[in-house]
Amino acid sequence: MLANNRRSSRTWENIIFGTINSFLSLLVEKTKFSKRIFDFYGRVLPVPNAIVRGVPIKVIVPLNQIGIYNTFKSWEEREPEVLDWIDGFAKDCTFFDVGASFGTETLYAALKNEGPKKIVSFDLSLEASYYLAYNIHLNNIHKVEQYYLALSGKLGLQLFSEPFQYYYVKGMDKYDYVSYNTISISMDKFIEMTQIFPDYIKIDVDGAEQKIISGMSKTVQNERLRSVVIEVSDRSEPAITDFFHQAGFIIEFERRLAEEGETIFKNIIFTRK
Repeated sequence: MLANNRRSSRTWENIIFGTINSFLSLLVEKTKFSKRIFDFYGRVLPVPNAIVRGVPIKVIVPLNQIGIYNTFKSWEEREPEVLDWIDGFAKDCTFFDVGASFGTETLYAALKNEGPKKIVSFDLSLEASYYLAYNIHLNNIHKVEQYYLALSGKLGLQLFSEPFQYYYVKGMDKYDYVSYNTISISMDKFIEMTQIFPDYIKIDVDGAEQKIISGMSKTVQNERLRSVVIEVSDRSEPAITDFFHQAGFIIEFERRLAEEGETIFKNIIFTRK
């Protein structure tokens, strides 16, 4: 019954919004006054102020980004262990945020009192990287270096796909993906090139965590690296746990996050003994 209701809802949404999109497309093709639509929406961008553990953070929430909206509304509650971890950073440290998205951890760490001296943020999503850059500028932050690239096991080119954020476009599936190529580099090589070394690393990359740790064997052996928080699945957890245990880390904390089908996800915080 529930599945039938969902299919019925999707059918009606497709009829309503598919019709609206087709009508707007026709207006753009055939009229000049359709520019007024763009004049209006080009001026519409919510920029709410989040208060995260007392830290005020401004972010843009584009109207087609329901994921950013949901994260904004649950910022403090969604992964409190990661905020606790950031709150425990040593003074004047360097923080690598791998899978920074629009900046949930980067912005909090950059704006809180006695936060890291330097933050290096990585993401290979085109949209997320733009939103993060905008949010860094919006909050007048100067201690964040942002990199649009993939951290992986080696230097190379990598195909990446991300969700299509506009529903009901004619000829496209509702939850379709767009793909493009980007450059990848190992964390070890990045550190060698930039001479920036992390005290703390966060890794949240939706399934690419094993590729990333395969390129940080030198990094993890350096005694300066104090702690890593990483999101794992039940499939990647054994190899990742073994990798950090062999490098002299112990599990300080772990929390089960969610299930997607038969896959279980959790956050694990590894700390050097």
